[in-house]
Amino acid sequence: MDEESTVRLRPGAPAPAANALPPTGRRNVLGLGLGVALLAGGVGAGWWWSRQAPTAPPPAAPAPLVSAAPAPLPPAPPLLGMEAMVVHRSAMPSVFRWADNPLVWVLDFPSLEAQGQAMNRAAALIEKGTTPRDRVLRDEELAAAIAADSRSAADWYFGHNYRAADLRRMFEMADRQGIRLNPLELWVREQVELAHRLDRARDAAFLSIPAVGGPVDLDMRRSILRHELSHGQFFTLPLFAAHVMRVWEQGFTQAERDAIRTFLGREGYDVKQDEVMANEAMAYLLFTPDRRFFDPARDLGWSDAQADRLRALLREGAPDAP
Repeated sequence: MDEESTVRLRPGAPAPAANALPPTGRRNVLGLGLGVALLAGGVGAGWWWSRQAPTAPPPAAPAPLVSAAPAPLPPAPPLLGMEAMVVHRSAMPSVFRWADNPLVWVLDFPSLEAQGQAMNRAAALIEKGTTPRDRVLRDEELAAAIAADSRSAADWYFGHNYRAADLRRMFEMADRQGIRLNPLELWVREQVELAHRLDRARDAAFLSIPAVGGPVDLDMRRSILRHELSHGQFFTLPLFAAHVMRVWEQGFTQAERDAIRTFLGREGYDVKQDEVMANEAMAYLLFTPDRRFFDPARDLGWSDAQADRLRALLREGAPDAP
């Protein structure tokens, strides 16, 4: 691999960073019973009893229960290589899986704005430094958190990466809190549920990238994708993740870990999460060569030799580069 994780990348210093089926009704069929009361008395009683009272028809047999067949699975998203994803263009949100690792799902949004609408609430819950880990932010709270970072919904992050399990947890929490998700978040939820139905034994990784446009040029889109694909490897290849954590804990010095935390803290990450710190350090050092997003001298105060020492340690156990 050769670039990074969730591209909450911003060019420059810390780089800058858009349906429920109607319920089916049931009909209850009520049987009507007719009761006949006969009054007997005096001389006419024998006439009443000489006639046979009508008998009620036997009850109809209950209709057999028919279990509904499970809905067929939609087709899995297409498999694409990295360069095919880079050049992909669509005016609508699209989804595909990485051909080199089908557990990595890539959500391609037609703009930074659309990506932010779909993914920012997840970022706030899972990894942002100033937002709660135990509840999902409501719309007004999310807008306030973004404004407090002096950012916009479009560039709070330039790319995202999350475990499917963490996204499912967010959607379940939103349901419990009664939060109404926007249409793009509901679309993301559909993709996460599809991934789970297709493979319940393994957890997928979900990444997102924005289309070319505005501040995003083609080289930047390519850099964002490489960075995010490396996070997909971290989330779905346990041996690689264990290797990254070992290098973070044993190969980085305390001063180097502190420098990474300072840099990532400026980018808005929760620096108390060691896994996030190690995952991002790997992605920035190995898979973000675009210096508009990351420059070790500018962002960490490191020489190239110092950065190269850590790159060599990380590459020893890295899978093939995207």
